Amino acid sequence: MNKNKVEVYQVDRPIIRIIGIPLIGILMPLILYTDSESNGLLKWMLASTIITFVEWETSRRIVAFLWRRYSWETSPGVHLLMNILFLVLLTGFTVLTVYLFNLLFHSSYDDYWFQMRSVHLSVALLTFFAISVYEGVYLFYKWKNSLVRSVLLEKEKVLSQYEALKNQVNPHFLFNSMNTLAGIIPENPEKAVEFVTRFSSLYRYVLDVKDLVSVKLEKELEFVRSYIYLQKIRYGENLQVEMSTEELDLNSRIMPLSFQLLIENAIKHNEISDRHPLKINVSSEEGYLVVRNGLNKVPHELDSPKTGLHNLNERYRLVSDSLPYFRQDEKEFVAGIPMLQDA
Repeated sequence: MNKNKVEVYQVDRPIIRIIGIPLIGILMPLILYTDSESNGLLKWMLASTIITFVEWETSRRIVAFLWRRYSWETSPGVHLLMNILFLVLLTGFTVLTVYLFNLLFHSSYDDYWFQMRSVHLSVALLTFFAISVYEGVYLFYKWKNSLVRSVLLEKEKVLSQYEALKNQVNPHFLFNSMNTLAGIIPENPEKAVEFVTRFSSLYRYVLDVKDLVSVKLEKELEFVRSYIYLQKIRYGENLQVEMSTEELDLNSRIMPLSFQLLIENAIKHNEISDRHPLKINVSSEEGYLVVRNGLNKVPHELDSPKTGLHNLNERYRLVSDSLPYFRQDEKEFVAGIPMLQDA
């Protein structure tokens, strides 16, 4: 079964006909019939139900045919003209059928067209109604399916963008860690060996979370502590990180590697030495994980484009209404990342 036939079947439910045909077939004579003979009313109910059945079924098949052959998307003009043509032909056929029923059930035909004008008008309206119902149902399902496809495509686009941004983080982390290792090797080979051992377990975490949109803060915190440990191998007590962990909700969630990125950003852009130790403070404020660090920028980083922070901001923009914030004054740089709902 091709796609168009499947769509026609989905919107052509029998329950509509089962309820609609008898209901209209009975109601129309009750509204329009003026004779006092109950026998005549029953005859008209029977005739009306048969006419309604013919009108309804024919209209249903006409609309299904037009949607298969001349859909609104591909041939809107032809679809409309064919609808009008079928409406006129079907109305004419039905009016003729009503006339023949009148000949069968009545002996007098004086002023027939004048007396039956309301019936003929109702026939035209019934034809228009039946065609309009199915056109409306088809258009609704088309709109609904288009909306669903649009949402799915947008979701795929967002996930694709998110993956592209996230894939930039892993090489960035690897590159900076290798730079740190390169600085340690000539100074302290034994520490370099320990660094590689620690780094291998650290990078395992990076690989574990590469397909995740969010992780528990508790897991990211463990990762960040290991990352800080490796950095302290190089910088010693000149790197000082204070964490108010009792204030943190360890079951809340953040984006993987986002916490580490803020710590890395502070280390990368500031001088760390005996003369200028770097102090970093981590706390929780109103649903945000906040990282503060003192400012003593290294000369070549004064005009840094802050690609990592921009990347982080874009990652959050794709999956959350809450965005990170970054602000700086003369004494410190402050970065806050929002906690996420369970994902």
